[in-house]
Amino acid sequence: MGVDIDPALVSKAEGLLALRSSRVRPSTEPSERKVDYFPMSAILDHGSRPPAASHWPRVDFIAADWVVDTPPATAGPFDIILALSVTKWIHLEHLDDGLLAFFRKCSAALASGGYLILEPQPWKSYERAIKPSTAPHFAKNLEKLRYRPETSFTQLLQDQGLHLFKTHDRLARPIHIYRKP
Repeated sequence: MGVDIDPALVSKAEGLLALRSSRVRPSTEPSERKVDYFPMSAILDHGSRPPAASHWPRVDFIAADWVVDTPPATAGPFDIILALSVTKWIHLEHLDDGLLAFFRKCSAALASGGYLILEPQPWKSYERAIKPSTAPHFAKNLEKLRYRPETSFTQLLQDQGLHLFKTHDRLARPIHIYRKP
C-alpha cells in the first residue's frame, strides 16, 4: 500500500512499479525470477504492463492525506509502514496535533510485531522549507510547533505503543525503526 497526498506522485509510483515489473523474467520451475531480464528497448517498443500477481508483490497506491482521511484500504493491519521524508510536511501542515494523529494512525494500522520505518527530517530542514514558493502558512505554523524531531519523536511514538527497535545512521539522515509489541 502506498499513500501520498500528491496524486501526481501516486501516478508516478504506479508507472515506476509497472516499469520494474515489465522487466522481470517470468518465473519458471528451474529458474528464479530475475529483475532487469527484459531490456528497456522492449518496454520502449511495446510499453509496460501492470504487475502480475503471479510474479510481483501486489502494491496499491492511493492519493490521500492520511492524517485526516482514512480510506478503508489503509486501515491495516500492516507488517511494515514506511514513512520516509514525510514527517516534516505532516508537521508543518497539521501542526503538533496532526503529527500525533499520524503517529497514532501508524500504531493502529500496524499488526502486532509490525515495524514503522521512519526517516524524520532534522529541524534545519523544517526551516529551509519555509519559502515564498511553498505554502504561505508554513512560516506561521513553524512558530507554533513544540515537538522537535531530534528530541520529541521517540517519546511521542513510545506513547503510542511503538518502541525504538534500531537506528541506522549510514545514510545522510538516520532511519529509525520502531516496533509494535
